[in-house]
Amino acid sequence: MILRPRRRPLAALAPLLVCVAALALRATAVESPSVDERLRALEARLATVEQENAALRRELARPPATTATPTATPVAAAATAVRFTGALRTRFSSIAYTAPEAATRDQLLLQLHAGFVASLADTFEGGVRFTAGDLNSTFGGSPLAAQFTAGDNASRKPAYIDQLFLRWTPSLGPDTTAALTIGKAANPFFTPSRILFDNDYQPEGATEDVSFAPAPDHRLTLAAGQYILDDIASSSRDPLLLAARARWLAQWQPTWSTTLGLAHLALTHPAALTAANIANNARGNTRTAAGVLVHGYRPFFAEGSVTHLLAHAPGYPGKFPVTVGAEFLHNPGASTQRDAWTAALTLGRSGPAGQWEFGYRYVRVEADAWFEELLEGDYAAYYRTVPPGWNTDPASLAGGPGNGSNTRSHVFRTSYSPRDYLLFSANLFLNDLAHRPPGNPADTGAKRFQLETLLRF
Repeated sequence: MILRPRRRPLAALAPLLVCVAALALRATAVESPSVDERLRALEARLATVEQENAALRRELARPPATTATPTATPVAAAATAVRFTGALRTRFSSIAYTAPEAATRDQLLLQLHAGFVASLADTFEGGVRFTAGDLNSTFGGSPLAAQFTAGDNASRKPAYIDQLFLRWTPSLGPDTTAALTIGKAANPFFTPSRILFDNDYQPEGATEDVSFAPAPDHRLTLAAGQYILDDIASSSRDPLLLAARARWLAQWQPTWSTTLGLAHLALTHPAALTAANIANNARGNTRTAAGVLVHGYRPFFAEGSVTHLLAHAPGYPGKFPVTVGAEFLHNPGASTQRDAWTAALTLGRSGPAGQWEFGYRYVRVEADAWFEELLEGDYAAYYRTVPPGWNTDPASLAGGPGNGSNTRSHVFRTSYSPRDYLLFSANLFLNDLAHRPPGNPADTGAKRFQLETLLRF
C-alpha cells in the first residue's frame, strides 16, 4: 500500500489568494499613500507563502516511503527460510497365491508425505514430515509401509510423524559437504540397495556424512549411523543399529560412469528384538519357539554398477542411460543361510518430464542374511505353515504372506513421467521362498501387481 501525503487546501489556493490580495492592495494604494507600508508587509507575506508552496510541491513529488528501517535489513537476511515438500501416491495392488487355500487380494493403498524444512543462515535446518498409515498393533505405524488401506467404511486414518530432525551442515569448502543429523530422518543407507532396507524405513538416532571430490569427475561419500531399535525399560542392553558406508562415484568419460560401495552393519543385543518389544511385521529369521533370534547380524555389504549413455532411444528425450548393477551381502553372525545378493538391469531413467524407465531385478535374501524387520515389504512369499517363533497371534498361525528374509523374487518395474511432478508406474513381483521350512513343500509362490500414480510437490 502506497502512503500519500495529505493535501493542504489552503496552501494549494495560495497563488490565487495572493493575486487577489495584490490587486486589492494596488487599488487602495492609488487612493491613499499610507498603504505603502501595508503593501510591503503583504509582499513579505507573499514570499513566505510561495516558499511553503514550493516545499509542498517537493513533498508531493517525493517517492513513497518504505516501511523497512535500516536496522531491519540484517534481521531479514538472517530470517528462517521455510520450504514445503511432499508427495501423494495412489496404488492399486493385487496379490495372487499359488496355494489353493489362499484367496487373491485386491487393495487400494494411499500414501501421503507432507512436511516442512526450515533453514537458518545456511548452516542449521530442522524438518518435520507427516504421513498416514494403518495402525500397527500397539506400536504405532509400521516402519515398512507409509500407507493406509482404503476400507473400514471410510474410517478416519491415523496420522504419524514420519520425520523429525535437526541438521548441522558446516561449510568445508567448494567441493566438500558435510552434515550431522539427529532425530528421525531419511535413511542414507537405503539408496539404491534392495537387500538392506525398505524405502519407507526412517531410522531414529544420529547420522554423520561427508562428501568430497578427490579428483575431477570423482566423488567419495562417507556415512556413519547410530540408531535406536528399541528402548527397553527393564534393561540397559538396548538393541542398536550401527552402520558405516563408503561410496565412490566416478565419471570416466562423458558416456561412462561407475559406482562402487562398501558397508558394514551390525545389530547390538539382537535377542531383545522379540515380538513383545517391537512389532513383528516380517518373517524369515531363525527364532526359538519363544520368538528370540538365534543368530547375530553383522553383515558386510558390497555394491557396484556401470552406466552407459546411448545417443538416443525411441520416445526418450536426450541421452539414454543403461545401467547394470549387482549387490552382495554376507553375514558372519550366522552359520548357514547367511548370504543375500541381487542383480539388476535398468533402461532409461524416469523423473524429468518425458522420460521413461524399465528395469528388471533378481533378489535373493537367505533366512539369516539380515534382520527381517528392516527388509523390503513387497518381496512377500506365502507360508502355508509358519516357522517356530512367528508370533503368538492365532490368526497368523494359520499361514499367510510373509515379507522379510528367506525370499527370492523376480521384479519388473516400468515408469513414465509426463511432467516433472507426475509419475506413473507399473510393477510386477514374482515372489517365493528362498528356503522351504518344514510344512511348506510346495505352492509358496505369490504374484504381486501394482499400478501407481505419484504426484510430487
